Amino acid sequence: MSDLSFNQYSRLSDSLERDLMRNALSNGESVSIVTLTQKALASIKKGFVAVYDYIIDVTEALNDARAKDARYSGTQW
Repeated sequence: MSDLSFNQYSRLSDSLERDLMRNALSNGESVSIVTLTQKALASIKKGFVAVYDYIIDVTEALNDARAKDARYSGTQW
């Protein structure tokens, strides 16, 4: 039996709708709280790593700028 409908005005009977709903719910994936928690923690960890890497990059850029400023501050143009 096909679940497709080619007519926008077609209607399903109650028993057919219940049967389709039952099939859709029984074929779904089971939800695991452990898996969802692991995915959430992995995403949070990626976020912290990204922020840490950004802070390191900014710190290195500031250190380079300070070093260049120290080299040129004593010279006369």
